[in-house]
Amino acid sequence: MTNQDLNTTLNNIKEAWKYPELYENVSKSERWLSGAVGTYLLYKGLTGLFSHPVIAITGATVGAGLLYRGITGYCPVKDVSNQQQEDLTIDEIIINETYVADDLA
Repeated sequence: MTNQDLNTTLNNIKEAWKYPELYENVSKSERWLSGAVGTYLLYKGLTGLFSHPVIAITGATVGAGLLYRGITGYCPVKDVSNQQQEDLTIDEIIINETYVADDLA
């Protein structure tokens, strides 16, 4: 992670903090739960870094993502999922003509 990536992430967090209505797609209870679980996983990942490095890095990464989700209230995965669901909705059907057929039998 470069300094530019870190600065971009921090700027995104600041923007989300200033204008929460533009970025929030996570409810308050989800934010609290994500923050708590993210903090725990990040802590466990950092403390177990030397005993089990692969598991610790994975846990720390997931924890950081959940902590980001909890702080900002924005979940990119949920955003993409909602966009895909909107794409699957049926468009409006307009009927211009109606045909009536007599039964020939």
